[in-house]
Amino acid sequence: MVNQKIFSDLKIYVDSIPVIDVHSHINGKHPAARDPKEIIFYHYIVTEMLSAGAPPEIFSKDIPFEDALRRAIPYLKLIRNTATYWCLTRILRDLYGFKEDEINEDNWKELVDRIYSKIEEKDWYKIILEKTRLKKGFLTFRFGEEIPEYDKTFYVGALRIEPLITRLSHEDIQALEKATGISINSLSRFEEALSVLFKKFSECIAVTASFLPEETFEEPDKAKARGSFQKRLSGSRLDSSEMRNLRSYSMNCVLSLAEEYDWPFQIMLGVVRPVPGASPPDYAIVSYNAESLPSLCRLFHKFSSVKFDVFLANRIQSHELTVIAKNYPNVYVAGYWWYVFYPTIIDQFILERLQILPRNKINGFFSDAYVAEWTYAKACLVRRQLALTLAKMVEEEYYTMDLAKDMAADMLSRNPGRLYKLEQA
Repeated sequence: MVNQKIFSDLKIYVDSIPVIDVHSHINGKHPAARDPKEIIFYHYIVTEMLSAGAPPEIFSKDIPFEDALRRAIPYLKLIRNTATYWCLTRILRDLYGFKEDEINEDNWKELVDRIYSKIEEKDWYKIILEKTRLKKGFLTFRFGEEIPEYDKTFYVGALRIEPLITRLSHEDIQALEKATGISINSLSRFEEALSVLFKKFSECIAVTASFLPEETFEEPDKAKARGSFQKRLSGSRLDSSEMRNLRSYSMNCVLSLAEEYDWPFQIMLGVVRPVPGASPPDYAIVSYNAESLPSLCRLFHKFSSVKFDVFLANRIQSHELTVIAKNYPNVYVAGYWWYVFYPTIIDQFILERLQILPRNKINGFFSDAYVAEWTYAKACLVRRQLALTLAKMVEEEYYTMDLAKDMAADMLSRNPGRLYKLEQA
């Protein structure tokens, strides 16, 4: 058992640290939920209810939310043990004043009324973010969409770009043409369009991409990439060798632009999707490819002036990634993505990183949230687990209390602030 006095002292301090959230899917125009469905039927929660046996039709867009919630109650009861449900209870209790132990047939209407009354308040999202102690949050800007309005007091942008690296479908190229106004009929015109795209999104401070396990990289052959790109334009399929080379060439182009703009490159790894039969809405499971991280090491070395912030969704590659971050000065590790956002795995990740890496290489939080309420909940879970893990290091006499507090401030605020140059903003 962790010493409760040490944990309590650390928890008070950790809760006071302003946090930087380096990845989310928040709607910049409406950071907070616009209806209870966005909170209670968050996709992590829906996946768990489906796993418990909930009929998929409950979550159909055609069913009014109140009817869906009433029908979902038996399945909500079956996930009360999960860490995701714990996060949901923090939202409902701390933000909406719902003190009941569970959502049931007798209280769900009261809960819905409470949420509706709050979300109609002016600047409700600001109250949530101040309670979260959010110093800055990252919004995801998709390359084919216009930059939305957003509150620059709280948020900055990251350009999401993997379709232009790993897929390069006819639709992706058309979207790039529309976004940049450039007619793309050759590889050189594609490179020109990428350059214009980065200029269009120049207010961003990072570029981000998610890679499937099979999407590995090699040193590209430009002549081969040119031919493969023309085949792609004509709608022809590429074999695996052609696709790997073209993907590698495009990745090199994007990294050259990241280098030019001095943007960190966020890499998300560890998930394969869509998987037939896996629960909607994600259809995703964790997976890995032994070639994935070694192939990225070539890029870490080649683009040594680009800083890479790597997010991981499986625990299998955690030690491998941590050792890579120890070997490459420009590789950092961040947070706990998706299927590793659970206390026992977070504890493992934190301990491994604390004991192996220099203190400036660890970014301690991102929410992956779609509404501000879930940013709050996930920050609560991470703060609690970080305090617990650091308390163990203090109790076992590896850290002093002062060092533990310093490490918490580094992970939640100072490290991402320096990496993304937010301290200069």
